[in-house]
Amino acid sequence: METAFNVHLARAEAMTPYALRLRSEMTDAGEWMADMNQIRRIPPGAAAIPSGTGSISPGDGEAAEAEGVGGGVPGAGSKLRKRSQLTTPCLIVELSALDANIALMADLCRRAGLDLRPHAKAHKCAEIGKRQIAAGASGLCVATVGEAERFADAGLNDFHLTSTVAGPDKLARLAALAGKGVLLSAVVDNREMVDAFSQAANAAGTKINLLVELDMGRHRAGAASVEEALDLARGIAGNRHLSFGGVQAYAGHMSHQNDYAQRRRAGDKAKAFIATVRDALTPMVDGRLRVTGGSTGSLFIDRDDKVLTELQCGSYIFMDVEYMAVDLDGKRSAPFGNSLFLETAVISNRIPGLVTTDGGDKRLAAKYGANPLIARGAPDGATYRASSDEHGEIKLPSGGTLPLNARIEVIVPHCDPTVNLADTLYAVHGDDVVAIWSVTARGV
Repeated sequence: METAFNVHLARAEAMTPYALRLRSEMTDAGEWMADMNQIRRIPPGAAAIPSGTGSISPGDGEAAEAEGVGGGVPGAGSKLRKRSQLTTPCLIVELSALDANIALMADLCRRAGLDLRPHAKAHKCAEIGKRQIAAGASGLCVATVGEAERFADAGLNDFHLTSTVAGPDKLARLAALAGKGVLLSAVVDNREMVDAFSQAANAAGTKINLLVELDMGRHRAGAASVEEALDLARGIAGNRHLSFGGVQAYAGHMSHQNDYAQRRRAGDKAKAFIATVRDALTPMVDGRLRVTGGSTGSLFIDRDDKVLTELQCGSYIFMDVEYMAVDLDGKRSAPFGNSLFLETAVISNRIPGLVTTDGGDKRLAAKYGANPLIARGAPDGATYRASSDEHGEIKLPSGGTLPLNARIEVIVPHCDPTVNLADTLYAVHGDDVVAIWSVTARGV
C-alpha cells in the first residue's frame, strides 16, 4: 500500500543511517489500533476538543489576526489567510493532526487507568498545553523553573518539575509559585536537596510537594536503591514544610531505542526496580503511590507493565524524523501522525539538481544527526539538509529545479529543541492559517 506516509518513511531510510528499516506495512495492529483509527478520523473542520482553549477553530471564517503577538513576529498585525503567505522560515502545526494526537493519547491513558501529565518541554506553548488539559490531562510536566513561571503567567496552574534543581534563587521562585496557589511538585535525589526545599518553603510560608527521583540507568540523577529511596521519602514525610508525593521513574534511555525488542528488555529491567521501590514506599501514603515517568517511545510498554500511574509523554503531539524511526508498539503501526513542519522557501536555484532554502541549522535541531524529511513541495527522491546556519540544501533528482520562493515543508529531526528556536507557531487547517500561538516558554 503506497501512501504518503510510506513515501516519507522510504525517504527517511535513505536519509537517516542510524535508523532500522522503517517501511510500514500498515497492517492491523489489534483491537486498540482499531479504536485509535476511530479517534483519528476527525472530519475536516470538526472541533476535536472542547472550545474555550484560546485558539481559533477551523471554519470560523476569517483567518487569525496576529493580535497581541507583536515583537517582530512575521505577519504580525495582518490577517493571514494562507500558509503560503507566511514569512519563511517558520514552524507550522497541522491542527487536525495535533488534535488527533492529543485525543488519541488521552484515550489510551484513560482506557489503561493511567493519569496523563504531558511534558510541555515538547511544545513550550501555553495554547497547546490548554488543549491537552481540555482533552483530559491532569496537568503538565515542565523541565525548568522558567517554564513553570511562563505557563503560570498564561493561566495554567498544575505542574510537575521533572528535573532536579539547585540554588537558592530557583528554589525561591518555585516556592513563590506554590505560595500563589499554583499546584506544584518537584523531585529530589539526596537529603541536601530536601533541606534546601524545606528552607525555601519555610521562607515563603508555603508547603512543597516532593517526589523521590529514581536512577533508571542513565545516572543523570536519582536514588539508585530501595534503601536510598526509602530514606529520602522518610526525610520528606517528616518535614513540616514538605509533603511526600511519590516517585519519579523516568527511563529516558528507552525513548529512542528504535528496536521494540531491545526496548522491551530495558522495560523489564526498569519494571522490576520500580515495582520493588513502589512496594517499599506504598505504606507511607494513603491509597495508591504516585509513580510518574514514561515517554512517547515507551508508551505501550508502560501501558502494559502497569507499574507507572502517570505518564509524561511529550513528543506524541508533533512527532519527528527521529521518532519515525522508533517502532513504538512492536507492530510498526505508527499511531501518531506528524503535525509539526518547518516551512522554508527557495532563495537560489542556479545549479541544476540543487536549490538553496532559507531553513538552516538555526531553525532545525537534531539529537542523533538525522536530516529533515521533505513532506511536501519537492518531487519524490529529493532530499534536504541544513547546509549552514541560515541555509538549507535540497538535492533534486534528474537535474531538476524549483522556482524562487517555492515553498517546501519538512518534518523536523527533533521536535523539542526545534520549537525552542522559534517565537511563534502557526496553526493551519488545510491551506488556511487559523491561529497564531506564541512559544510561551522559549529560552527558559
